[in-house]
Amino acid sequence: MSKVFARFRDLLKSKHCATLGYRPQANGQQECSVQNVKRSVRANVAEVDRNDWDEHAERLMFALNTSFDAARLDTPFYLVHGWDAQGTISAMLGPKPSTVQERTALEWRRKMQRDYSSCMHRRLAKESEACEICSTNPELSDRVKAGFEAGHSAWLYILKYRTRLGRKLADLWHGPFRIDKIHDDFRVKLKIPDTGYRVNPWVHTSRLKPRALFPKRPTSEIQDSWEPDTAQDEYEFEEILDLRWIKRTWTSNRSREYLVKWKGCTDPEWIPLVQFNCGALLYEFDQGAKARARFQAMQSGDDHPGN
Repeated sequence: MSKVFARFRDLLKSKHCATLGYRPQANGQQECSVQNVKRSVRANVAEVDRNDWDEHAERLMFALNTSFDAARLDTPFYLVHGWDAQGTISAMLGPKPSTVQERTALEWRRKMQRDYSSCMHRRLAKESEACEICSTNPELSDRVKAGFEAGHSAWLYILKYRTRLGRKLADLWHGPFRIDKIHDDFRVKLKIPDTGYRVNPWVHTSRLKPRALFPKRPTSEIQDSWEPDTAQDEYEFEEILDLRWIKRTWTSNRSREYLVKWKGCTDPEWIPLVQFNCGALLYEFDQGAKARARFQAMQSGDDHPGN
């Protein structure tokens, strides 16, 4: 993981932090933060087609650098650079008062009130825009307001399913699940068996989110119209078994290879993605691979020594 942290420092344009040998009480906290970074990055990059891990790394390092340390009574970013990194609120409020007039409590409260009023106007504008969007799609709006019924499909909110996993990188909405039974207006039973999840089937309606079904989205599946051409030594794929990522040394780019089984052959073979011409099999396997990768990322926390 040394190359990963070196990449983090290059992205943030930050210098290497000094050693903590003179502060033995802080070594344990630093070790815990490093372990959190490792587990979070592994859970994030384990999913299929997750190429935006650089953005998540920047957010993760910003959260660690701006966290208050109880041993040193300050943030790690301030101890290294001598100034605090500006967050969303501080950047919105502007610089701190420097003149005598601005230092008075009345002037500072007035400035805060003006900034707050500006934010309120923006929030009201966003709400009005959201209402206009909902009015254009009344079918989805009425379905959300009506509630849940038996047979509907909904997403389940599971907070921190894996132990010691950051909320920013964890998948909090899982499913979708079918509603089997409705006991009260606030409690429903989901169809959990044969899904691999180990959760209580009876959940509160506040933890559910209806699955959006857009009428304009095409529902027809991809038809595989490819026909094997035996005269040109072309054969048909029977099944896709596995997926792996490889890195080209001359370009440093990652590419996908699939383990496929040919019709009439017993030994499978790894085929690059660029050589595929069967859209139906590839689409079906990718949809299942995403679900398996997400489920494997959650279940891997059970094997952690600290659990």
